[in-house]
Amino acid sequence: MRYLLLSNVMLMLAGCSYPYRSLRSLPADQLCASQFRPEFSNELYNTHVNISGRHLSGLLLVKQMPDTTYRVVFSTETGVKFFDFAFGGQEDFKVHYIMRKLDKKVVINALRNDFNFLLMNNIPATAAQVMKGNGMLYHAYPMREKTVYYLTDTLCKKFVRAEMGSSKKPLAEATWTPAGKSSPDSITIRHHNFDFSITLKKLER
Repeated sequence: MRYLLLSNVMLMLAGCSYPYRSLRSLPADQLCASQFRPEFSNELYNTHVNISGRHLSGLLLVKQMPDTTYRVVFSTETGVKFFDFAFGGQEDFKVHYIMRKLDKKVVINALRNDFNFLLMNNIPATAAQVMKGNGMLYHAYPMREKTVYYLTDTLCKKFVRAEMGSSKKPLAEATWTPAGKSSPDSITIRHHNFDFSITLKKLER
């Protein structure tokens, strides 16, 4: 009896630890996820960042440059920078500036991953693996040592959310509205493995 109870507990824990294992592979539609890619030109967002008990607020600028790369700059309302990153191009990612209190590898890597999977920089250069589960489609793309999943309804008409995960579990998720062919009015990014979240509301200019 004790052995049976222990086995059931272990099976439950395994199911919780590996949520992507139950997904079923389907033929890939390479165009599905790309239709929900946000289109940024020169947008400004009222931004709140919570990281390990520290709260930062200010303005975040997402600007597409003439060479199609993106600059993402987060600063106070008076113009004092928290960070200034570039995404895309031959370098893929570049830190132009980050304040000393944030200048930690884990923070930089988290921000790099967050904005990469928001900008959807990992598609369509890489072929998608499409899987079905929980009443949704999971469009999976490798991103460095992790995988990004863009979740849609089964007809690929509605964007649900994006997830970034390891081979074992989700590490972060993001939602944005509206999804596709426009700049989002609101964006939320939350991490599951440590205390880190970003919320953005677009400012009309």
